[in-house]
Amino acid sequence: MKAIFFSDAHIDRNDSQKIRFVVKFIDEVCDDTDMVFILGDLFEFYHGYEGYIFPWYKIIADSLKALVEKGKTVYFIEGNHEFKMGAYFERYTGIISAHNITMDFEGKNTYISHGYEISKFHLTKFLKTPFVSGIMDILGPDITWSIASMARIFLSNKKKPHSIKAFDLFRQYALKKFNAGYDVIVLGHSHMIDKFEYHSGGRTKQYFNTGDIIRHRSYVAYDSETGFELKRYNT
Repeated sequence: MKAIFFSDAHIDRNDSQKIRFVVKFIDEVCDDTDMVFILGDLFEFYHGYEGYIFPWYKIIADSLKALVEKGKTVYFIEGNHEFKMGAYFERYTGIISAHNITMDFEGKNTYISHGYEISKFHLTKFLKTPFVSGIMDILGPDITWSIASMARIFLSNKKKPHSIKAFDLFRQYALKKFNAGYDVIVLGHSHMIDKFEYHSGGRTKQYFNTGDIIRHRSYVAYDSETGFELKRYNT
């Protein structure tokens, strides 16, 4: 069994270079696997509308759809920049969207999430409420996109600096998950590549952070023979 995990491309409306890069990564890396896990913030902003996909994201949607049509299972774990991918996006692409996933990888109880739940930024939690989602539904894609574009000046930090405090916070979160019975934790969000091993009860438990598919070109891969590994995409 093979799986690929990547996150945090933050593709915006005019990011043609990023789009080409991600499509190439999907075609060259994700095509040779059984499952693909997008750990959120693939898009700088997304809210799903019935019968509508933002035109500048259509090529990405089509790349994901092609993976599914080839028999791959694709999971889209929403980040703090995605506000409900929506039923139409799921139907169109064939992907499965979720907030987090627990899955057994050949005996390894694995927790997979974007990681924004670790943040103490309360506004993110508010923006994820059904109330805000309902307002987005009413406003429609054009107005919602315009508002999101203005708001990202204050809310978005795509080039997060390395923070020891945040680095440690993610590891502490992983330790809590280990104590809750998980063997492997895979997160994104921090934009900081990480691999941390914890030994308990004769078992080696692992935490991975995918980092940033654009800046670091980093991702996590799983293979039945080699287990979980941090990798870099060399074009």
